[in-house]
Amino acid sequence: MKLTNKQLATVFIDSVQNVTEHELNELSKVFIEFLRTRGELKRLKDIVRSIDQIWIERHGMATLTIQSAHPLTAVLRNSVVKLAAGAEVREVVDPTLIGGARLRIDERIIDGSLKGALDQLTVTLSK
Repeated sequence: MKLTNKQLATVFIDSVQNVTEHELNELSKVFIEFLRTRGELKRLKDIVRSIDQIWIERHGMATLTIQSAHPLTAVLRNSVVKLAAGAEVREVVDPTLIGGARLRIDERIIDGSLKGALDQLTVTLSK
């Protein structure tokens, strides 16, 4: 019986709840070997997309990327991690932003940077 990508993703997510990083690595290897033995390894990319979708449905955002002109303070970074519980938080320092920050929440972008405001002003004035 051929399982759908969503069914396989659901089984994987359910099996990795509350496991250590080492256990996650081992379960991932077992899952990939399972796909290989069934001749379905080519489906892995689509299954990973389904895993992201299911994670978002269950836990909210999957990835939060913060771009800022300067590194975040430890207090601010800890606050962001608490607010985005369950999400992978990535920090990118981009001095071209000048000030403020740009947030990418999965596929949505919220630009609160000075560079973003200046770019928007340039577009507005050029019309």
